[in-house]
Amino acid sequence: MSPSYADTVKLVEDNYFHWEFNMRMELSRKGLLAHIIKPEFDPLTGDVSLTYQVYIHGALTAADAWNLLQEQFNRSTLTNRFLITKKLHVFKMEAGTRFVVHVDKFKEIVLQMEMTIIITRS
Repeated sequence: MSPSYADTVKLVEDNYFHWEFNMRMELSRKGLLAHIIKPEFDPLTGDVSLTYQVYIHGALTAADAWNLLQEQFNRSTLTNRFLITKKLHVFKMEAGTRFVVHVDKFKEIVLQMEMTIIITRS
């Protein structure tokens, strides 16, 4: 049996969205998608390529590892810059929210934007 297309897609610095989509489809077909969505499953163990172990060193579950990989490979992509810009454009103060909390959320979005700009320039 030949490997599926999803098995041949390798994670590199600029294809996180493509890789994530294919992995989610593959996990879904095998009935394993819940393992990356629900954090209450067994702790993450073993056979991760040495290349990526440095990125997921602190992960205790598969969901943690997934989130750490997403943070690492997703922050410098053009799509991520677009998503953060869109988040900034639709950002508004919700009813009943304290002004200080609103400003903190705004600062967080701005810091995310600055981080993508710094990474793409280096």
